[in-house]
Amino acid sequence: MNIKSIFALALIPQILLVNFIKNNPSIIDDYYPDYLYSNILKINSFIYSRVNIPVGEILYLILIIILIYLVYKVFSFKLNDSVNLLAFISIVYFIFYSFWGLNYFKTSISYELNIKNDYEFEELDNTLNFIITKINEEVPLLQDFNELDFFEITRTTNLNVKQSLAPTYLLFQTVSGHFIPFTSESVINFDIPKIDLPVVIFHEYAHQMGYADEAEASFIGFMKAVKSDNANVRYSGYFNALLNLLNEINKNHKEELEDYTSKLNKRVISDINYNIEFWSKYSDNYFDKVQKYIYDLYLKSNNQEAGIMTYNKVSNLIIDYYKREELSEFFN
Repeated sequence: MNIKSIFALALIPQILLVNFIKNNPSIIDDYYPDYLYSNILKINSFIYSRVNIPVGEILYLILIIILIYLVYKVFSFKLNDSVNLLAFISIVYFIFYSFWGLNYFKTSISYELNIKNDYEFEELDNTLNFIITKINEEVPLLQDFNELDFFEITRTTNLNVKQSLAPTYLLFQTVSGHFIPFTSESVINFDIPKIDLPVVIFHEYAHQMGYADEAEASFIGFMKAVKSDNANVRYSGYFNALLNLLNEINKNHKEELEDYTSKLNKRVISDINYNIEFWSKYSDNYFDKVQKYIYDLYLKSNNQEAGIMTYNKVSNLIIDYYKREELSEFFN
């Protein structure tokens, strides 16, 4: 049996092992973050932080080309070509889960902190009013977002952040940024509205730190942004939270929406309108729909049962955080 056959056959036990780990998160909690992943992150950061371009995006392109070629060869109906394809998938599967993917199976923040999956309207109302107050307070302190050095932000987090090589392609998939597990690079689409950049950068930072759950990464991005010394960065964090919470109002209490928007500073209203107008140009196209469908399947296969809707769960984390901290007096 040659080496390619061994790699191909190894795919089955790998899948079984990953499914076993999925049902036994304590294995990951006890060993993976502090031992294997932390060292992989250090090595990748040491290597790829020295290169200004996102090596991972180039690697993705190479992997896609190889995959297309191997799939094409399979239709020659030769056993060796099928073995080559399975061996390739097996190697990529192993590297993905070893380098980062096992973070999907850690015990979640929601479970550790006993955060509810739902909330009372009063809790949403108080949290949203608090966010409105905070974001209005930031408006007089804002500088021009175009003058903000977003790379300076990353230096405070040791984040290996790169500008995407294909920003327009990402826009048509409504993707603001992505983390590349193979190289531990956080790749940001700098063509998105500048107001979104700080919280997107911190979202990808959370992924780099091993938080795979999208809602948890968004929550950590929010927390790091609002605790910044920079008013623009804080504004970005509150703005992102505001959009998520207003979306909850729009879904479940639409008749109350105007009551909240009427309390917002005109600058905030203008930024909301611009944000909606900007993303409406790129949403619901063919690339966006295909990407969302594939990514939804990907998330569901990696322990995020809500799929792409996992992003929306950040509202629960924000509400619960303020319930326990700054807003605790409103809930007694």
